[in-house]
Amino acid sequence: MAAQERVNKAIRGATRQQQKPGLLTRAGWLLRLLRWTGSVVLLCAVGYGVSLWFQQQLQRPVQSVQINGEFLRVSREELAERVYQAMGNSFMKLDLNAIREGLEQDPWVDQVQVTRRWPDQLAITVTEHRPIARWGESDALNQRGELIRLQDGTVPENLLTGLPRLSGVAGSEQEVMASYYTLAKILGEAGLQLGALRRDATGSWAMEINDQVPVRIGRDQMLDRVKRLLKIYNSQLRVRWADVASIDLRYTNGVAVGWQSGAAVGVRG
Repeated sequence: MAAQERVNKAIRGATRQQQKPGLLTRAGWLLRLLRWTGSVVLLCAVGYGVSLWFQQQLQRPVQSVQINGEFLRVSREELAERVYQAMGNSFMKLDLNAIREGLEQDPWVDQVQVTRRWPDQLAITVTEHRPIARWGESDALNQRGELIRLQDGTVPENLLTGLPRLSGVAGSEQEVMASYYTLAKILGEAGLQLGALRRDATGSWAMEINDQVPVRIGRDQMLDRVKRLLKIYNSQLRVRWADVASIDLRYTNGVAVGWQSGAAVGVRG
């Protein structure tokens, strides 16, 4: 009987020892659950805070606009007015392309860069066209030979003073400008200034030297004919240049010179 009692006690003790690991396992699982739940709650709170902050930033207004550039023909005030009309109230929702395209509507604006500067500034850099010549009656060409379309009466005359006068059919701007540079260089070596160059719809060229002497060149051999003129100028016309009224280069071996007196003579070169 005593032996049986000892056996029963041993069995109950073993049972209690086997139950202890199960309780520890459940306690550990509960602890992990609490930690996971806490992490989720924390992440949710952080996410909500970030979302709230982001929403606030979306509604944040622009506090300042900086417009940079070298302004000779464009009004900084007029550009600023266009920006304020286009930018709306939200810094983050600004349509930068719309602002850029709006500013480039000004005929003298060549390029525009628009960037955000955190937290609430708008930075704009404007580059003006640099006109190198008049084109036709009222337009101009920039440094790349691109057409600058100007509205009649909106550009003060002094902004175009001194520029050479070029003209031609639509699409010939760069060809005419390249020819102008070539002729201006060789005429300049003789002390003559090319004031105007034009090409008509038939392809015939004409120019004006020193803003006083019109010269008809013709369609072909433009460079050779101008070089022939320079040869005759250096040998015969230089001393009488003030008396020259017009020149026609459309001849094979010489030129026709019209004088201020009204007489016209042929000069061989």
